[in-house]
Amino acid sequence: MIVEPVVFCTEDAVLAKEFSELNPKVQRADYWSSPSLEHLRSHIKAFYIAAQKTRCCYCDRHLATDHHRMWDVEHIASRTGYPRFMFEPRNMAACCPDCNGQKGDTEVLVNKRRKTYPKTSASFSIVHPHFDRYEDHVFKRGMLYFGKTEKGKRTIYVCDLLRFAQKFIDWENSATDTRFENEVDAVLDGDARTSQAAVEAIVSTLPIKR
Repeated sequence: MIVEPVVFCTEDAVLAKEFSELNPKVQRADYWSSPSLEHLRSHIKAFYIAAQKTRCCYCDRHLATDHHRMWDVEHIASRTGYPRFMFEPRNMAACCPDCNGQKGDTEVLVNKRRKTYPKTSASFSIVHPHFDRYEDHVFKRGMLYFGKTEKGKRTIYVCDLLRFAQKFIDWENSATDTRFENEVDAVLDGDARTSQAAVEAIVSTLPIKR
């Protein structure tokens, strides 16, 4: 979980203010790609890569590099759907290009008519990197992801985190195979003290490709 959001320098704060004053009829979502924002985008990306310890905010995988070409600045509530939140520090994080591409402009706000940016986890339908502890919602073991909560399950679906299993686990059809889903759900609904060990036992039965 990101402890503190990015803080803009004076120059970047001015650019963000200029955006808020744009005519609403202008393609405001495209403003993010403006050459004048290059320094701001770079600062935001560097900050969150470091704050997240080079782990993607959605798949939680360690990218082992802070090279900016390997990362995207992610807007949790999309720029297209919510341009008014484009420069909200808690609406941004760093993620891998694959997760960013899979999530796209998917709706993640519970209340789509919000005018101000939410301040709580309950306002979002997916794991929020500023408001949620990843491990509270998603159990990750190697290439496999299981949702501990409805929010965790939706994050796995929206970002297609099953893509890792599909590549490395020998399932006949695809990673959406539900053979283990009911069993895992039953385990996670049980005693929290034994849930992780039980899920690991289930994972150990998976037919890993050699």
